[in-house]
Amino acid sequence: MKTKMLIVAIATLMVGFTSCNKDKNEPTLSGVNASKTSQIKLGEPVDFKFSQAPEGSTVQWTVVPFNNVQINASGNAASILFSNAGSYTVSAIFGKVKGSTNVSVMDSIYNPGGGGTPKYEPLTGDQIFITVSKTDSMGISGLIFRYITEKKYQCLNHTLLFDNNFSGQNLQIDFKSVMIPSIENCVSGEDNASGGTCWFPIAEGNHGFEVILDGITYSGSFVKNGGTCTFTWPYNSGVTITPLVVN
Repeated sequence: MKTKMLIVAIATLMVGFTSCNKDKNEPTLSGVNASKTSQIKLGEPVDFKFSQAPEGSTVQWTVVPFNNVQINASGNAASILFSNAGSYTVSAIFGKVKGSTNVSVMDSIYNPGGGGTPKYEPLTGDQIFITVSKTDSMGISGLIFRYITEKKYQCLNHTLLFDNNFSGQNLQIDFKSVMIPSIENCVSGEDNASGGTCWFPIAEGNHGFEVILDGITYSGSFVKNGGTCTFTWPYNSGVTITPLVVN
């Protein structure tokens, strides 16, 4: 009993100390709910929800480290896939409220439903359309990249697989394939494959932006000047970006 009381007392002191030293402009901390936080397999969709934000609101989702992570956000919820084993911190920001949770990913491949074997459909001959929009919260600005394929793929619950490779302030997106669930786990139908990446904060100045699709490397760049990002992208097929100027 004394030990429990001592722990509570120390925790109370730490909370008080943190509160006194916290900048009044910093986000208020809260929790993020996750469908699972451990024993996560590579390519396994994990659902996160930030209940402090209203349904349908715009929430900024980030993962640290962010390499080889895919975020599919929808309002105050997000489905996240991890391509590398390790420990990650998933964070959400809505206005002045911030939440986070830690997850652990194993070095084994996810098999949807536990039965059958998924198929990995190559992106041969496909095109990727990238739409860029701005995200800004608490004075921290960034970009949201949304991807959609030109082709349609079997099973409505397929997954577009790609890696995000960061080098300093440059980003390379390597599109791998579309994971098609086994027959017994397939949601009947076909649709375009889609995904997205949220990148922030982004520093002022020049940034490299490269995309690999179907063995072809598409190279461009963009400049962040204040609240405006201007892309240089010399392609009108294969991989396209719209708009080229994001305010």
